[in-house]
Amino acid sequence: MRLALIASFIMASVTAMAMPLNTRQDLANESLAFKYNHIAERSSTISTSTSNTSGKHPAVATARAPTGNNVRDGVYVSCSKPGVFALTFDDGPYQYSWDLAKSLNKQGISATFFINGKNWVNVETDSVTTSEGKKTYMEVVKHYKAMGHEIASHTYEHKELAGLSEAEIEYQMNTQSNIIYKAAGVRPAIMRPPAGSYDSNSLKVLRKLGYSVVTWDIDTQDWLTHDLSQEKVAYQIMDKDTSSTIGHIALEHEVYDQTVNGLAPWAIKYVKSKKYKFVTMSECLGVAAYQ
Repeated sequence: MRLALIASFIMASVTAMAMPLNTRQDLANESLAFKYNHIAERSSTISTSTSNTSGKHPAVATARAPTGNNVRDGVYVSCSKPGVFALTFDDGPYQYSWDLAKSLNKQGISATFFINGKNWVNVETDSVTTSEGKKTYMEVVKHYKAMGHEIASHTYEHKELAGLSEAEIEYQMNTQSNIIYKAAGVRPAIMRPPAGSYDSNSLKVLRKLGYSVVTWDIDTQDWLTHDLSQEKVAYQIMDKDTSSTIGHIALEHEVYDQTVNGLAPWAIKYVKSKKYKFVTMSECLGVAAYQ
């Protein structure tokens, strides 16, 4: 057996040596090319697999700590310029969101929706019946953007951030960012802490993740009162100024029927009567909407 193998090897060697030099070089090059291409293909497969399954959030530039008269404790509380009004809604999406976004669009108003991924609904799995038929909540999130509104983050599970660890905050923000990206193709660069709850650590982590942090200067308390006569009181702050002196940010919640069908329509008429221009959160603050 050994003699047969040796004889076979000698014959192959003689045959190869009998070939023209350029032919032998071509064969060697082809062999090397096959080897390296095979290695490259394996590396590409491994790299692609790793990027698709790692779950890591893309690296972003750290957001700067804001300054100015519209900033308190490092957080935006009103617009950076006068004459503008940011109408914002928290805690969605919910059963009213699709038609609210559509109604605002018809009125020429661009609002900002600070949304959760798992609060009143599970955005990734739940559906809702709208005036245009049954929609998934992922479609609702995409619909916000299609209607000219901005999508901002309110954390994944509406977690109050004060006291949370860096890892916990990153989980809340990155999970929510991934859901919004999957639904609408954008990653928000603006966020509002649930209940306005934050501390120095949470602000540090949020800025590291690339977020501008914002609260409000008009708090309607609609989540508590569900009473238009009381909610109107919050807007009386605007009676003390004019559109040439300050820009406002109003906090409302899209998850309540009374807010969507009572407070919001009244507020729109009132703001227009005061000669303010409706703007998105990014225009209100002069910052990027998305990362």
